[in-house]
This record gives sequence, structure tokens and C-alpha cells, in this order.
Amino acid sequence: MVAPDRDRLRRAFRVAGGGAAEPAGGPSADLRTFLQQRADRFRAPPRPIVDLPPGAEVRGPHGVFWRRELRYPREHVHGSAPLAAAWRLDGPRLAALAKDRAFADLDPMRCLFVDTETTGLAGGAGTIVFAYGLGFLDEQELVLEQLFLRDFGEEPALLRHVAARLAERPVQVTFVGKSYDRHRIAARMAVHKVRAPVLTAPHLDLYHLTRRAHGGSLPNARLGTVEAHLLGLARDDDLPGSEAPAAFLDWIRDRTGPVDRVLEHNRLDVLSLVALLGRLAGRINRADGGSEPEPAARDRSRAR
Repeated sequence: MVAPDRDRLRRAFRVAGGGAAEPAGGPSADLRTFLQQRADRFRAPPRPIVDLPPGAEVRGPHGVFWRRELRYPREHVHGSAPLAAAWRLDGPRLAALAKDRAFADLDPMRCLFVDTETTGLAGGAGTIVFAYGLGFLDEQELVLEQLFLRDFGEEPALLRHVAARLAERPVQVTFVGKSYDRHRIAARMAVHKVRAPVLTAPHLDLYHLTRRAHGGSLPNARLGTVEAHLLGLARDDDLPGSEAPAAFLDWIRDRTGPVDRVLEHNRLDVLSLVALLGRLAGRINRADGGSEPEPAARDRSRAR
């Protein structure tokens, strides 16, 4: 039997060795400790399986994907901001904030509120968009769709649904979407040869509108700061966006990643887009049930 090369093993397992003094337990003490710790982790009880929220499978000519639909009445208040303000836009103010006269006559029914969750911040086709939040207005309700990639094979069907929504409502409304979300979506559509005007359609990026309207009075223009100061909203037990990639990859591997919390984060993001558009350029009536933002209220909204 050939004796093991201890230096090689140390390098492979990233434990101390080389020219350093051997530990008191002998030349293999560090390696034994490391292997014992690994064995302890394997004996640890498995993490619980995480189920997706109630949703439905959508089947079509291009395959199957998971979809969840939530509906909110016009009277719904997000934080202290009424959603109803987004149904009645002040066109001249919106055009001035967007620096584009085309938005002076915007029909809010043509808007698609878009927020995505991805496997990382890097660009290119290697970054997967694994969840979409899509919101749109009908006469009396906000319809909020959430699409989740349960398996990579479901992506072509899911993307075609996104493309169909963009065709129906071509004005994208995002927060930092001009520089991030739309490019990630376009990259995935290019991989699967799905055609949609993601990069060329009219786009309202509320990040830029917020900075123009309130940049001088806000500590920064991060969404959480904007929610607290302009929407009167604070989130309870919110999963940071930076943890979403690990949650998804864990869920794909063994169904233990907290993707339910990722979808809750995404739901609140879409509601904030609608409320923020109304706050920046809506015409608010007392009958809408909202008020000027007060100290941030905890989100207690529930879908009907």
C-alpha cells in the first residue's frame, strides 16, 4: 500500500501544513479534525423541504411552467400609498420626470410592472432569471403574476408567456430595470430564440424618476429607502435580494432553499412599483384611502 501524500491532502482539503509546526496531536491532527467536522455535518438532521406558495401549472404548445396569480383591488393601500393613484396619471408631470414627451398621454393599462430575481448580478446568458413578477392594471384590480422556474427545462415556455405579456402591455415599469432587469431578460430570450421588444419598448425606470423628484431629500435612492420615505412602508422578515441566488440554487439541488421568501420579496417589489408610480405621478383623491407617507408602516397586505 502506498503511503498517502499528506501535503497533497492538506492542499486538497485546505488545511494547515507545509512548513508550519505540526500540531500537538501529531502530523495528521488538522486533517482528522477537518474530516470529523465534515462527518458531523453529514449526520446533522436534513433541512426541511420548502414548498412553493399555492399556484398552478400552465401547459401550452411550448411546455409547462408554474404561475401564481394574485389580485388587489384599486382601494388597496401599500404602506401608506394608495394603489389607486396609478390608475389616474398626471401626464405632463410624468413626461417631465421621464424627460420624454411620449409619456404625457400614457394609458396606465398599457404598463407592465416588471421585477425579476436572478442567479447573480453578472451579465450574459449565464445568469438565469428564475422568477418574474409581472403586474398590470385592469378596470378595477391590479393583477400580479409570479412565474417561477422549477426546472431549467421549463424556461422556454415561461419566456414565451413573458413575451406575450410584453406584447399586450408594451410599456415596462421597473426600478433599475433599464440597466439590469431588461438586459437579463433579453439575454435569456436570445438563448431560447424568443422574440420580444424587451430592449426597445417604452420603459419607465422609476429609479431615475425618483432621483429627479426626490433625490435631494433622500439619503439614497435604494428601493428600501424609497419605500420607507415615500411609501411609508417597512418590510417584516424580508429576505435580502443578495440571498436569492443561493436560495434558488439550494432549492434546485434538494428543495431546501427558501424560495417562498424570495417570492414574497418579489411580490412586495411589484406592489411598490405600482404604488411608487402613483406617488410620483398620480392624481390622488381622498376617496383613494391613502395619505402622505408617515413613519414606515409594516407591510400586512394579503392577496384576495
